Amino acid sequence: MLNKLRKDSYVIGILLGVIVPALCFGILYAILMLMVHFQPTMLVNNPNLMRTILPKLVLIGMIPSILLLRHYLVTLEYDKTGRGILIATFVIAIVFAILHFVI
Repeated sequence: MLNKLRKDSYVIGILLGVIVPALCFGILYAILMLMVHFQPTMLVNNPNLMRTILPKLVLIGMIPSILLLRHYLVTLEYDKTGRGILIATFVIAIVFAILHFVI
């Protein structure tokens, strides 16, 4: 399984660039939901908590993608995979900016 990630391919880069931030966001969101579950007064005291926290979780979720980008470009020297990760990261950032600032 891990040998398949050792290829220099745009498709693998795009998949990694989407899956890694989504996985990180899911973990952070689960931690937030556990915190709200065990302390429901968080939402009572701050009713806009979800609206303010979710965009920050999306941005924090992109940090592992940037670290993965550096690993593939510098350490492994897989340019195509690194470019795929970069493309996916930019698409996520553009979607975030549109949703956060326009809507």
